[in-house]
Amino acid sequence: MENDSINLPVQSLWIGSQLSNVERLCIQSFLDCGHAFHLYTYEKINNAPIGTTILDARSILPEEKIFRYKKGWAKDSVSGFADIFRLEMIKKNGGWWVDMDIICLKKLDFKDDLVFCSSFEPEYGSLVNNCIFKAPKDSFFLNYCLQEIEKLDVTTMDFGLAGPFLFQKAIKALKLEKMVRPYDEFNPISWKFIADVVLGKMPFKEKLKEIVRPVFKPQTMKGRVVSKNAYTLHLWNEVWKAGKLDKNASYAPSSKFELLKKLHNIG
Repeated sequence: MENDSINLPVQSLWIGSQLSNVERLCIQSFLDCGHAFHLYTYEKINNAPIGTTILDARSILPEEKIFRYKKGWAKDSVSGFADIFRLEMIKKNGGWWVDMDIICLKKLDFKDDLVFCSSFEPEYGSLVNNCIFKAPKDSFFLNYCLQEIEKLDVTTMDFGLAGPFLFQKAIKALKLEKMVRPYDEFNPISWKFIADVVLGKMPFKEKLKEIVRPVFKPQTMKGRVVSKNAYTLHLWNEVWKAGKLDKNASYAPSSKFELLKKLHNIG
């Protein structure tokens, strides 16, 4: 049983018919680290990495339930629907959920039934996120979240209301703070620094500042470093959208993104 708890497949959702290099890297990284990858989809996908298990998303929620945000910086995004889908899916299946912009750095060897991630926000510190988590099927945590979602109007709700903000509320209400892992294990790089740190998109002067930052400003290193504690790296898909960054483009050869693509033969 103990061995089963660390050999669970990871599960996710993709809405669309084509994967970019970010999503392909996500899947391949988990496969290469020894995890099966179960991808739920409503359409046929032809460019998923070999070894991906494709499953019908309609077995979780009907296609008619898909919605997009109508306002805000995530306008037209399906992330709100994905927030709800993951709860229904893990309630049915149990195990791991991962967003399609999560890159695996080493096998998820957690034995606990409940595992939650956090991310670092420069203004607020470490906050619970829902981009990767583990829960048993029909968990009291999932049932609580789904009951809270019934109170929301998904056609008008704001970004994150059914996602990170709901997880933060649920974990506090259910007193599950001890199940929240340190931010550097799953989201070592803050969304604010993703373009600079992961893609290497910064002027030469700024690169020099980053080199000396650990020496002269060590207190500002939080959310900027991938440490040996990291199991995953979050690429923050919504930041790419907002910044109009091409997920299929090539970036600085020495950037973390390009090095990971090379490691997992994505190109």
